[in-house]
Amino acid sequence: MKLREFKSKQLAKLMEIKKQLTEKYPEKNERIRYIVDMLVHKLYNLRVYTLTDYLHTLYLATREFAEFEQLIPSPDEVEELLRSAE
Repeated sequence: MKLREFKSKQLAKLMEIKKQLTEKYPEKNERIRYIVDMLVHKLYNLRVYTLTDYLHTLYLATREFAEFEQLIPSPDEVEELLRSAE
């Protein structure tokens, strides 16, 4: 998988998670929007050498909303992304 594909898939998943979270936690809409905006920004600027930063940000997001765990790529996906950069 190329980084471009990964970013597109992640963005689509992120929009679905945002919808789920705003329905589930309407009182936390501002916080959800802040986290989603941050992740969209990180995805837009994502390069293979910033993948660790993106994964760390996802980890922090999951501490607040477990639903963001759906975005964490498997070790195989990470390995594939790293190989695609070579």
